[in-house]
Amino acid sequence: MNMNRTTWQGLFIVAVWCSVVIPPAIAQVKPDHRLSSSTTRRDLDMFIDQLRGQSGAPGIQAVVVKDGKIVWSGAYGDAVLDVPGPRRPMRDENFNATGSTAKILVAIAVMQLVEKGKFSLDDDINPHLPFRVRNPHWPDTPITWRMLLTHTSSIDEIDPAIYDSTYFYGKDDPETFEDYAKNRFEAGGRYHSPNLYRIGKPGTERIYSNDGIDLAALALENILHESFADYVKREIFSPLKMHDTSYFLAPLPVDRLSVGYVVEREPNGKFSYLLQQTFLEHKPPSGNISDNQISFPEYPAGRIYTTATDYARLLMMFLNKGTLDGSRILSETSVGLMMTPTGFCTPDGWTQGLGIFGPKDLRGRQVWGHAGEDHSCSAAFYFNPETHVGAIAFVNGNYPDFSLVYAVSDLDLHLLSWFENSD
Repeated sequence: MNMNRTTWQGLFIVAVWCSVVIPPAIAQVKPDHRLSSSTTRRDLDMFIDQLRGQSGAPGIQAVVVKDGKIVWSGAYGDAVLDVPGPRRPMRDENFNATGSTAKILVAIAVMQLVEKGKFSLDDDINPHLPFRVRNPHWPDTPITWRMLLTHTSSIDEIDPAIYDSTYFYGKDDPETFEDYAKNRFEAGGRYHSPNLYRIGKPGTERIYSNDGIDLAALALENILHESFADYVKREIFSPLKMHDTSYFLAPLPVDRLSVGYVVEREPNGKFSYLLQQTFLEHKPPSGNISDNQISFPEYPAGRIYTTATDYARLLMMFLNKGTLDGSRILSETSVGLMMTPTGFCTPDGWTQGLGIFGPKDLRGRQVWGHAGEDHSCSAAFYFNPETHVGAIAFVNGNYPDFSLVYAVSDLDLHLLSWFENSD
Protein backbone atom coordinates (compact mmCIF):
# COMPACT_ATOMS: atom_id res chain seq x y z
CA MET A 1 0.00 0.00 0.00
CA ASN A 2 1.99 3.18 0.54
CA MET A 3 5.66 2.49 0.95
CA ASN A 4 4.84 0.65 4.13
CA ARG A 5 2.40 -1.96 2.92
CA THR A 6 4.82 -3.79 0.67
CA THR A 7 8.61 -3.78 0.58
CA TRP A 8 9.90 -1.76 -2.33
CA GLN A 9 11.12 -3.99 -5.11
CA GLY A 10 13.33 -2.96 -7.96
CA LEU A 11 14.67 0.48 -8.68
CA PHE A 12 13.29 3.05 -11.08
CA ILE A 13 15.19 6.32 -11.37
CA VAL A 14 15.64 9.15 -13.78
CA ALA A 15 19.38 8.89 -14.23
CA VAL A 16 20.36 12.20 -15.83
CA TRP A 17 18.88 15.42 -17.04
CA CYS A 18 16.93 14.80 -20.25
CA SER A 19 18.01 11.16 -20.31
CA VAL A 20 15.67 8.23 -20.65
CA VAL A 21 14.17 6.57 -17.61
CA ILE A 22 16.11 3.40 -16.99
CA PRO A 23 14.27 0.18 -16.09
CA PRO A 24 14.17 -1.21 -12.52
CA ALA A 25 17.33 -2.56 -10.87
CA ILE A 26 19.63 -0.85 -13.40
CA ALA A 27 19.66 2.91 -12.88
CA GLN A 28 22.01 4.68 -10.51
CA VAL A 29 21.98 8.40 -9.66
CA LYS A 30 25.40 10.01 -9.57
CA PRO A 31 25.99 13.02 -7.30
CA ASP A 32 26.99 15.32 -10.18
CA HIS A 33 23.80 14.70 -12.18
CA ARG A 34 21.62 17.71 -11.50
CA LEU A 35 19.55 20.24 -13.35
CA SER A 36 21.46 23.23 -14.59
CA SER A 37 20.82 26.66 -13.10
CA SER A 38 20.29 27.89 -16.67
CA THR A 39 17.41 25.48 -17.24
CA THR A 40 14.26 27.23 -18.43
CA ARG A 41 10.63 26.48 -17.66
CA ARG A 42 10.36 24.96 -21.14
CA ASP A 43 13.31 22.67 -20.37
CA LEU A 44 11.67 21.57 -17.14
CA ASP A 45 8.37 20.92 -18.88
CA MET A 46 10.17 18.79 -21.46
CA PHE A 47 12.00 16.90 -18.73
CA ILE A 48 8.84 16.04 -16.83
CA ASP A 49 6.91 15.21 -20.00
CA GLN A 50 9.70 12.82 -20.95
CA LEU A 51 9.67 11.29 -17.48
CA ARG A 52 5.93 10.79 -17.75
CA GLY A 53 6.21 9.23 -21.19
CA GLN A 54 9.06 6.91 -20.30
CA SER A 55 7.65 5.88 -16.92
CA GLY A 56 4.01 5.59 -17.94
CA ALA A 57 2.89 7.93 -15.17
CA PRO A 58 -0.74 8.88 -15.95
CA GLY A 59 -0.35 12.34 -14.46
CA ILE A 60 2.16 14.31 -12.42
CA GLN A 61 1.54 17.18 -10.04
CA ALA A 62 4.54 18.92 -8.49
CA VAL A 63 5.52 22.02 -6.56
CA VAL A 64 8.73 23.64 -5.31
CA VAL A 65 9.12 25.84 -2.25
CA LYS A 66 12.08 28.15 -1.73
CA ASP A 67 12.75 30.76 0.94
CA GLY A 68 9.26 30.50 2.38
CA LYS A 69 7.15 30.64 -0.77
CA ILE A 70 6.06 28.56 -3.73
CA VAL A 71 8.38 29.37 -6.63
CA TRP A 72 7.09 26.83 -9.16
CA SER A 73 4.24 24.41 -9.68
CA GLY A 74 3.28 22.20 -12.58
CA ALA A 75 0.71 19.64 -13.65
CA TYR A 76 1.23 17.17 -16.49
CA GLY A 77 -0.66 14.36 -18.16
CA ASP A 78 -4.09 13.24 -17.00
CA ALA A 79 -5.93 13.16 -13.71
CA VAL A 80 -8.49 10.80 -15.26
CA LEU A 81 -8.02 8.52 -18.27
CA ASP A 82 -10.67 7.23 -20.69
CA VAL A 83 -11.44 4.50 -18.15
CA PRO A 84 -13.49 5.37 -16.15
CA GLY A 85 -13.68 8.65 -18.06
CA PRO A 86 -14.35 11.28 -18.98
CA ARG A 87 -10.65 12.01 -19.58
CA ARG A 88 -9.45 15.06 -17.67
CA PRO A 89 -6.02 16.71 -17.65
CA MET A 90 -4.09 16.95 -14.42
CA ARG A 91 -4.34 20.44 -12.96
CA ASP A 92 -2.80 22.15 -9.95
CA GLU A 93 -6.19 21.99 -8.24
CA ASN A 94 -6.69 18.22 -8.60
CA PHE A 95 -6.81 16.17 -5.40
CA ASN A 96 -4.25 13.37 -5.22
CA ALA A 97 -3.51 10.74 -2.60
CA THR A 98 -0.41 11.22 -0.48
CA GLY A 99 0.41 7.63 0.46
CA SER A 100 2.72 7.34 3.45
CA THR A 101 3.71 10.99 3.43
CA ALA A 102 0.62 11.23 5.68
CA LYS A 103 2.76 9.76 8.47
CA ILE A 104 4.42 13.15 8.81
CA LEU A 105 1.20 14.46 10.35
CA VAL A 106 1.24 11.76 13.04
CA ALA A 107 4.79 12.74 13.96
CA ILE A 108 3.87 16.43 14.11
CA ALA A 109 0.88 15.72 16.34
CA VAL A 110 2.99 13.57 18.69
CA MET A 111 5.60 16.30 18.99
CA GLN A 112 2.91 18.89 19.72
CA LEU A 113 1.71 16.87 22.70
CA VAL A 114 5.27 16.21 23.87
CA GLU A 115 5.77 19.97 23.89
CA LYS A 116 2.63 20.32 26.05
CA GLY A 117 3.98 17.81 28.56
CA LYS A 118 1.34 15.14 27.91
CA PHE A 119 4.03 12.45 27.73
CA SER A 120 7.68 11.99 26.78
CA LEU A 121 8.98 10.18 23.74
CA ASP A 122 10.39 7.36 25.85
CA ASP A 123 7.16 6.68 27.76
CA ASP A 124 5.39 3.36 27.38
CA ILE A 125 2.55 3.58 24.86
CA ASN A 126 0.30 1.15 26.78
CA PRO A 127 -1.38 3.55 29.25
CA HIS A 128 -3.01 5.28 26.27
CA LEU A 129 -4.32 2.21 24.43
CA PRO A 130 -7.47 0.12 24.91
CA PHE A 131 -5.46 -3.11 24.54
CA ARG A 132 -2.05 -4.28 25.62
CA VAL A 133 0.90 -3.87 23.25
CA ARG A 134 3.97 -5.93 24.14
CA ASN A 135 6.30 -8.07 22.11
CA PRO A 136 5.76 -11.56 23.62
CA HIS A 137 9.44 -12.32 23.03
CA TRP A 138 10.33 -9.28 25.20
CA PRO A 139 7.43 -8.93 27.67
CA ASP A 140 9.35 -6.65 30.03
CA THR A 141 10.41 -4.15 27.33
CA PRO A 142 7.99 -1.24 26.89
CA ILE A 143 7.14 -0.07 23.40
CA THR A 144 7.55 3.70 23.37
CA TRP A 145 6.43 6.65 21.28
CA ARG A 146 9.98 7.05 20.00
CA MET A 147 10.01 3.44 18.79
CA LEU A 148 6.75 3.93 16.94
CA LEU A 149 7.99 7.08 15.18
CA THR A 150 11.31 5.50 14.22
CA HIS A 151 9.86 2.14 13.13
CA THR A 152 11.83 0.30 15.79
CA SER A 153 8.89 -1.05 17.83
CA SER A 154 9.37 -4.66 16.54
CA ILE A 155 5.80 -4.59 15.20
CA ASP A 156 5.90 -6.39 11.87
CA GLU A 157 4.06 -5.42 8.72
CA ILE A 158 0.74 -7.05 7.97
CA ASP A 159 0.21 -9.51 5.12
CA PRO A 160 -0.42 -7.37 2.01
CA ALA A 161 -3.41 -9.54 1.10
CA ILE A 162 -5.07 -8.62 4.40
CA TYR A 163 -4.31 -4.95 3.86
CA ASP A 164 -5.75 -5.14 0.37
CA SER A 165 -8.97 -6.47 1.87
CA THR A 166 -9.43 -3.19 3.78
CA TYR A 167 -9.84 -1.09 0.63
CA PHE A 168 -13.23 0.51 0.11
CA TYR A 169 -14.34 2.09 -3.14
CA GLY A 170 -16.55 5.02 -4.00
CA LYS A 171 -16.74 6.73 -0.63
CA ASP A 172 -15.20 6.80 2.82
CA ASP A 173 -14.79 3.39 4.43
CA PRO A 174 -17.58 2.73 6.97
CA GLU A 175 -15.14 0.77 9.15
CA THR A 176 -13.66 3.16 11.70
CA PHE A 177 -9.99 3.61 12.37
CA GLU A 178 -10.55 2.50 15.96
CA ASP A 179 -12.24 -0.74 14.85
CA TYR A 180 -9.41 -1.48 12.46
CA ALA A 181 -6.82 -1.06 15.24
CA LYS A 182 -8.71 -3.35 17.61
CA ASN A 183 -9.12 -6.00 14.91
CA ARG A 184 -5.41 -5.79 14.18
CA PHE A 185 -4.04 -5.93 17.73
CA GLU A 186 -6.58 -7.89 19.73
CA ALA A 187 -6.42 -11.69 19.61
CA GLY A 188 -9.26 -13.01 17.50
CA GLY A 189 -9.55 -9.83 15.44
CA ARG A 190 -10.02 -10.37 11.73
CA TYR A 191 -6.73 -8.61 10.93
CA HIS A 192 -4.77 -10.13 13.80
CA SER A 193 -1.75 -12.29 13.06
CA PRO A 194 0.28 -14.58 15.34
CA ASN A 195 3.36 -13.03 13.72
CA LEU A 196 2.47 -9.50 14.76
CA TYR A 197 5.90 -8.97 16.35
CA ARG A 198 9.40 -9.77 15.19
CA ILE A 199 11.75 -11.73 17.43
CA GLY A 200 14.23 -8.85 17.86
CA LYS A 201 14.12 -6.63 20.94
CA PRO A 202 12.08 -3.43 20.55
CA GLY A 203 14.32 -0.46 19.91
CA THR A 204 17.08 -2.42 18.19
CA GLU A 205 15.90 -2.94 14.61
CA ARG A 206 14.13 -0.74 12.05
CA ILE A 207 11.05 -2.51 10.64
CA TYR A 208 8.83 -0.21 8.62
CA SER A 209 5.31 -0.54 10.01
CA ASN A 210 2.03 1.15 9.18
CA ASP A 211 0.58 -0.31 12.33
CA GLY A 212 3.19 1.29 14.55
CA ILE A 213 2.26 4.73 13.24
CA ASP A 214 -1.43 3.88 13.55
CA LEU A 215 -0.86 2.94 17.20
CA ALA A 216 0.61 6.37 17.86
CA ALA A 217 -2.43 8.02 16.27
CA LEU A 218 -4.81 5.82 18.28
CA ALA A 219 -3.00 6.65 21.53
CA LEU A 220 -3.30 10.34 20.68
CA GLU A 221 -7.04 9.92 20.24
CA ASN A 222 -7.35 8.42 23.70
CA ILE A 223 -5.34 11.25 25.24
CA LEU A 224 -7.26 13.94 23.36
CA HIS A 225 -10.72 12.34 23.53
CA GLU A 226 -11.37 13.18 19.90
CA SER A 227 -10.63 11.68 16.51
CA PHE A 228 -7.17 12.02 15.09
CA ALA A 229 -8.61 13.63 11.96
CA ASP A 230 -10.45 16.30 13.95
CA TYR A 231 -7.36 17.14 15.97
CA VAL A 232 -5.13 17.45 12.90
CA LYS A 233 -7.68 19.61 11.10
CA ARG A 234 -7.93 22.00 14.06
CA GLU A 235 -4.27 22.10 15.17
CA ILE A 236 -2.39 21.68 11.89
CA PHE A 237 -4.45 22.06 8.73
CA SER A 238 -6.46 25.10 9.85
CA PRO A 239 -3.59 27.21 11.25
CA LEU A 240 -1.51 26.35 8.17
CA LYS A 241 -4.46 27.38 5.94
CA MET A 242 -4.44 23.98 4.25
CA HIS A 243 -8.02 24.28 3.05
CA ASP A 244 -7.61 21.75 0.24
CA THR A 245 -6.41 18.89 2.42
CA SER A 246 -8.66 16.20 3.88
CA TYR A 247 -8.49 12.71 5.36
CA PHE A 248 -11.91 11.96 3.91
CA LEU A 249 -13.53 11.98 0.48
CA ALA A 250 -16.92 13.34 1.52
CA PRO A 251 -15.92 17.06 1.61
CA LEU A 252 -14.14 16.98 -1.76
CA PRO A 253 -15.72 18.20 -5.03
CA VAL A 254 -15.92 15.37 -7.56
CA ASP A 255 -14.80 17.54 -10.47
CA ARG A 256 -11.37 17.96 -8.84
CA LEU A 257 -10.68 14.30 -8.00
CA SER A 258 -7.94 12.34 -9.71
CA VAL A 259 -8.27 8.61 -10.32
CA GLY A 260 -5.41 6.25 -9.45
CA TYR A 261 -4.12 3.53 -11.78
CA VAL A 262 -1.98 0.41 -11.66
CA VAL A 263 0.50 0.90 -14.51
CA GLU A 264 1.86 -2.11 -16.38
CA ARG A 265 4.36 -2.19 -19.23
CA GLU A 266 3.32 -4.51 -22.04
CA PRO A 267 5.82 -6.67 -24.01
CA ASN A 268 5.63 -4.15 -26.88
CA GLY A 269 6.82 -1.39 -24.54
CA LYS A 270 3.47 0.36 -24.30
CA PHE A 271 1.66 0.88 -21.03
CA SER A 272 -1.70 -0.36 -19.87
CA TYR A 273 -3.69 1.24 -17.07
CA LEU A 274 -5.92 -0.69 -14.71
CA LEU A 275 -8.26 0.68 -12.09
CA GLN A 276 -7.15 -0.56 -8.68
CA GLN A 277 -10.29 -2.60 -8.05
CA THR A 278 -9.88 -4.24 -11.45
CA PHE A 279 -6.26 -5.07 -10.66
CA LEU A 280 -6.87 -6.46 -7.16
CA GLU A 281 -10.24 -8.15 -7.60
CA HIS A 282 -10.08 -9.06 -11.30
CA LYS A 283 -13.36 -7.30 -11.97
CA PRO A 284 -14.17 -5.57 -15.27
CA PRO A 285 -13.79 -1.81 -15.06
CA SER A 286 -16.96 -0.01 -14.15
CA GLY A 287 -18.33 3.10 -12.57
CA ASN A 288 -17.44 6.76 -12.78
CA ILE A 289 -14.81 8.96 -11.18
CA SER A 290 -16.52 8.88 -7.79
CA ASP A 291 -16.99 5.12 -7.86
CA ASN A 292 -13.26 4.61 -8.34
CA GLN A 293 -12.08 6.64 -5.38
CA ILE A 294 -10.24 4.61 -2.74
CA SER A 295 -10.38 4.72 1.04
CA PHE A 296 -9.44 2.51 3.98
CA PRO A 297 -9.94 2.72 7.73
CA GLU A 298 -6.30 3.05 8.86
CA TYR A 299 -5.98 6.52 7.34
CA PRO A 300 -3.39 8.09 9.72
CA ALA A 301 -0.59 5.93 8.34
CA GLY A 302 -1.33 6.24 4.70
CA ARG A 303 -3.87 8.49 3.05
CA ILE A 304 -4.62 12.17 2.78
CA TYR A 305 -6.32 13.78 -0.22
CA THR A 306 -4.68 17.07 -1.15
CA THR A 307 -3.08 19.18 -3.84
CA ALA A 308 0.66 19.66 -4.14
CA THR A 309 0.32 23.41 -3.63
CA ASP A 310 -1.74 22.95 -0.46
CA TYR A 311 0.54 20.25 0.94
CA ALA A 312 3.47 22.56 0.27
CA ARG A 313 2.46 24.59 3.30
CA LEU A 314 3.83 21.75 5.41
CA LEU A 315 7.15 22.14 3.59
CA MET A 316 7.18 25.85 4.32
CA MET A 317 6.45 25.19 7.99
CA PHE A 318 9.41 22.82 8.31
CA LEU A 319 11.75 25.13 6.40
CA ASN A 320 10.66 28.04 8.61
CA LYS A 321 11.55 26.06 11.76
CA GLY A 322 8.01 25.27 12.81
CA THR A 323 6.05 28.42 11.95
CA LEU A 324 4.13 29.77 8.99
CA ASP A 325 2.29 33.06 8.58
CA GLY A 326 2.35 33.73 12.29
CA SER A 327 1.15 30.29 13.35
CA ARG A 328 3.58 28.15 15.31
CA ILE A 329 2.95 24.47 14.70
CA LEU A 330 6.13 23.09 16.28
CA SER A 331 8.94 24.51 18.34
CA GLU A 332 12.30 24.93 16.66
CA THR A 333 13.61 22.27 19.04
CA SER A 334 11.00 19.76 17.88
CA VAL A 335 11.76 20.41 14.23
CA GLY A 336 15.45 19.89 14.92
CA LEU A 337 14.76 16.67 16.80
CA MET A 338 12.71 15.29 13.91
CA MET A 339 15.68 15.94 11.61
CA THR A 340 18.22 14.31 13.92
CA PRO A 341 19.60 10.98 12.63
CA THR A 342 18.55 8.14 14.92
CA GLY A 343 21.27 5.69 13.89
CA PHE A 344 18.77 3.63 11.89
CA CYS A 345 18.44 3.52 8.11
CA THR A 346 15.96 2.28 5.53
CA PRO A 347 16.88 -0.80 3.46
CA ASP A 348 18.05 1.64 0.78
CA GLY A 349 20.44 3.34 3.20
CA TRP A 350 18.29 6.44 3.71
CA THR A 351 18.60 8.07 7.12
CA GLN A 352 15.77 7.63 9.64
CA GLY A 353 14.87 10.65 11.72
CA LEU A 354 11.95 11.03 14.12
CA GLY A 355 8.83 10.47 12.05
CA ILE A 356 10.62 11.44 8.85
CA PHE A 357 13.53 10.07 6.85
CA GLY A 358 15.37 10.86 3.65
CA PRO A 359 18.11 10.14 1.15
CA LYS A 360 21.09 12.27 0.30
CA ASP A 361 20.49 14.93 -2.33
CA LEU A 362 22.33 14.97 -5.66
CA ARG A 363 25.31 16.63 -3.95
CA GLY A 364 25.41 14.19 -1.06
CA ARG A 365 23.63 16.33 1.54
CA GLN A 366 20.89 15.01 3.79
CA VAL A 367 17.30 15.85 2.88
CA TRP A 368 14.28 15.06 5.02
CA GLY A 369 10.66 14.11 4.47
CA HIS A 370 8.85 11.00 3.34
CA ALA A 371 7.92 8.99 0.27
CA GLY A 372 4.56 7.33 -0.21
CA GLU A 373 3.07 4.61 -2.33
CA ASP A 374 -0.02 2.58 -2.89
CA HIS A 375 -1.18 0.36 -5.71
CA SER A 376 -2.41 3.46 -7.51
CA CYS A 377 -0.38 6.41 -6.23
CA SER A 378 3.22 7.51 -5.76
CA ALA A 379 4.38 10.53 -3.78
CA ALA A 380 7.56 12.25 -2.59
CA PHE A 381 7.90 15.06 -0.03
CA TYR A 382 11.47 16.22 0.65
CA PHE A 383 13.19 19.36 1.84
CA ASN A 384 16.75 20.51 2.41
CA PRO A 385 17.10 22.64 5.55
CA GLU A 386 20.52 23.88 4.35
CA THR A 387 19.30 25.35 1.07
CA HIS A 388 15.73 26.19 2.25
CA VAL A 389 14.28 24.38 -0.77
CA GLY A 390 11.58 21.71 -0.72
CA ALA A 391 9.67 19.78 -3.37
CA ILE A 392 6.55 17.65 -3.59
CA ALA A 393 5.60 15.35 -6.46
CA PHE A 394 2.42 13.28 -6.82
CA VAL A 395 1.65 10.67 -9.46
CA ASN A 396 -1.79 9.07 -9.75
CA GLY A 397 -0.34 5.65 -10.49
CA ASN A 398 2.19 3.00 -9.52
CA TYR A 399 3.66 -0.24 -10.84
CA PRO A 400 2.59 -3.64 -9.52
CA ASP A 401 5.96 -3.86 -7.71
CA PHE A 402 5.52 -0.28 -6.37
CA SER A 403 8.81 0.90 -7.90
CA LEU A 404 7.44 3.96 -9.69
CA VAL A 405 7.83 5.79 -6.39
CA TYR A 406 11.60 5.78 -6.98
CA ALA A 407 11.18 7.85 -10.13
CA VAL A 408 8.94 10.27 -8.22
CA SER A 409 11.51 10.60 -5.42
CA ASP A 410 14.24 11.15 -7.97
CA LEU A 411 12.16 13.86 -9.64
CA ASP A 412 11.94 15.55 -6.24
CA LEU A 413 15.73 15.46 -5.86
CA HIS A 414 16.24 16.96 -9.31
CA LEU A 415 13.77 19.73 -8.56
CA LEU A 416 15.59 20.50 -5.30
CA SER A 417 18.90 20.70 -7.14
CA TRP A 418 17.64 22.91 -9.92
CA PHE A 419 15.82 25.42 -7.75
CA GLU A 420 18.57 25.75 -5.18
CA ASN A 421 20.72 27.01 -8.05
CA SER A 422 18.09 29.24 -9.64
CA ASP A 423 17.39 32.88 -8.89
